[in-house]
Amino acid sequence: MQRAKAHRVVALLAALYASPRHDNKDDPLDELVFIVLSQMTTHWSFRRVYDRLKERYPSWKRVLEAGPRALMVVIGDAGLSRQKAPRIIEILRRLRTDFGRISLDAVRAMNDDAALRYLTSLPGVGAKTAKCVLMYSCGRSVLPVDTHVRRVASRLGLLPHGTPTSQVDAALERAVAPADRYAFHVNAIAHGRALCIAGEPRCHACPLTRICRYAMSRGRNHRPRPTRTSTPARAAQLKQ
Repeated sequence: MQRAKAHRVVALLAALYASPRHDNKDDPLDELVFIVLSQMTTHWSFRRVYDRLKERYPSWKRVLEAGPRALMVVIGDAGLSRQKAPRIIEILRRLRTDFGRISLDAVRAMNDDAALRYLTSLPGVGAKTAKCVLMYSCGRSVLPVDTHVRRVASRLGLLPHGTPTSQVDAALERAVAPADRYAFHVNAIAHGRALCIAGEPRCHACPLTRICRYAMSRGRNHRPRPTRTSTPARAAQLKQ
């Protein structure tokens, strides 16, 4: 039942947002650093900082040689640079020690459980970050859960009321079929930024009101806007 509903959600949101990749990376180490830079900052500023970092240091070996102080200067406006720079350097050192080179390519050969265990053993890497690496860079059918994904899933009713934080990932992976997880994740992020925002969501513009627990509980079961002709300007931005 839940998986059928999640599949319908994916179809409606994909029609609206076209499954944006959110500028995530194909290489697992690039993706890991990209996600570390994104923590506790806006999704616009960390993209700029990541591009500057890659321009300044063409290889991760060069970043490691530069050290945390130099890195702190380069990523200064990403937020929390005093924590992020040493963390990134420690991750690079750990990879060199574990694999003999500064790369996460070895993760591609691991199964999902082993890969998650290894990635979450790295400094400052939690389950969401590890799953982003596996989903975006390794093509795994995992489901990273950030604040947008959790908010959208909760309002839709895909997560039971009162689901403990420790059980959210498992509950949502039960609700969303493996084949739908990538599209659910990327489109839920887009939806959480554009319409299903924190505070008062923009239900009047949402194509999900007829199947959304939150909207129906408040008498907002309005006729959805057409997904092709009435795409919000913000949604158009998120496709880029």
